[in-house]
Amino acid sequence: MAYRALYREWRPKNFTQMVGQKAIIETLRNQVITQRIAHAYLFCGSRGTGKTSTAKILAKAINCLNPENGDPCGKCDNCLRMDKEETLDIIEIDAASNNGVNEIRDLRDTVKYPPQFGRYKVYIIDEVHMLTSSAFNALLKTLEEPPAHIVFILATTEPQKLPETILSRCQRFDFGRISIPEITGRLREAVDGSGARATDGALMLIARTAEGGMRDALSILDMCLGYRDDVDEELVRSILGTSDNAFLFSFCEAFSDSDARQVFLMIDQLIREGKDPAVFAKDVCRHVRALLIAKTSPEDLPAVLDITEEEAREYIRQSERFTLTRLMMILDHFLSLETEMRYASTPRLALENTSLKCCLRIEQSDDQALRDRITELENRISDLQKRIENGVPAAVSQTASPAPEEKAPVKKEGAPAPAAPKKPAGNETSANAAWKEMMNRFRRSDPAIWSMLTQGELTDNDNGRFIWKPSQPGGNMFLIPLNKPEKRQKICDCLSEITGMTCEFSAADAGKAAASGKSSEKEYLNQLYETFGAEKVIIQE
Repeated sequence: MAYRALYREWRPKNFTQMVGQKAIIETLRNQVITQRIAHAYLFCGSRGTGKTSTAKILAKAINCLNPENGDPCGKCDNCLRMDKEETLDIIEIDAASNNGVNEIRDLRDTVKYPPQFGRYKVYIIDEVHMLTSSAFNALLKTLEEPPAHIVFILATTEPQKLPETILSRCQRFDFGRISIPEITGRLREAVDGSGARATDGALMLIARTAEGGMRDALSILDMCLGYRDDVDEELVRSILGTSDNAFLFSFCEAFSDSDARQVFLMIDQLIREGKDPAVFAKDVCRHVRALLIAKTSPEDLPAVLDITEEEAREYIRQSERFTLTRLMMILDHFLSLETEMRYASTPRLALENTSLKCCLRIEQSDDQALRDRITELENRISDLQKRIENGVPAAVSQTASPAPEEKAPVKKEGAPAPAAPKKPAGNETSANAAWKEMMNRFRRSDPAIWSMLTQGELTDNDNGRFIWKPSQPGGNMFLIPLNKPEKRQKICDCLSEITGMTCEFSAADAGKAAASGKSSEKEYLNQLYETFGAEKVIIQE
């Protein structure tokens, strides 16, 4: 006997063998039981969801001599004739090749003849949206008021192309995509029935790739079994030309690190292994979609993607390295890449160009990139402050040196006695604690001063005199702003309020007092250029 493809071998013979579409199957089963058979049905849905199979089972059930709970018995003469395709009571028409008005006129002439063996004569018109306008018009009257022995079953993947006059004359059933667990279960039955072996991971990968289509899933499994009888994930990826999860995680890791060199190396490895850039672009879209779900709804991630808790934690961990805006930007770029690759003469260059945009975040006409960077900086500063408050060593230290013992001020001869500082009882505190309290206040009230002070540390304090020194690279650029009279006064007022005494503040460079008038404006600008760069940034609304 000639070999039959798996999707034909495992086509369901009755409603019980159908996978998914529970509500539709129960409705049709009850109609068979109660003999409430409509004269016209419309089955809509994407490919491989069971439209044609359901149409054949319904045609078989309404002509069965001994139906069992709405299912065809499969044993009576009518069922056996239909299985062998030896009856004229079920007529299948391909509307893609019989889409003219003449074919519909022929159909209209034949509907008046009664069925040969069963109670109903069933016309199954597949891809009915391919009919021309004149053909639809010729079908209207017959579809609305056919003879009592005629049942029309129309199947289509694009119901929006059908005229309203056709839709209003049919009972419409929308077939949804089949879930991954249901597809995996049918694949396991097919593997066991073929005497082969397959890992659960391989079947899960096939089910995800099929995107809700049972026929696609069985066709992929058929290709894998044609290679060998032991199917694993590596074989499935080799057949499909897809990349494994570890490669996709590493690729997106390069995006988060802005590592353009690693991106180019991984694309080169991809091409050397013979992978299709268009398939890889779809894999990246699928991976970034998972990261978006992990970012917005982490608790629902295992259920939405049908993955394990461990895999979900890996997606959540990587999603924390991106902002929501950047993930959406990456997904937009790769969705556009799928369309671009259809017309690109060199798909590799298109893939590299899009990957470089995502890696370096080139957004010349969108100020969202600047907002994205500000958000990342705010998150880093917040994490740094939490680490400091919890006593964890950080790159920026705010721990000041121990305060020296207070000494009485030396009175010079001939000089007037200095005014005694005000020390209200119960409001005095140590210099280190006062500095920390001041930093906490400025973090909430004046982030600009707080961010500048985090680039250095308190190096000396003596009887209300606080000296700050930069400790981070590029910290010297904040000497002039901190020594400006208004900022010094603001810091002194805050320290005086905390300590209860008159305080002074100055920013010094390596122990030397820094005077705002001694550093030129040019030096200050050079320090800014050193940190942020001298090139112009143009923001367009």
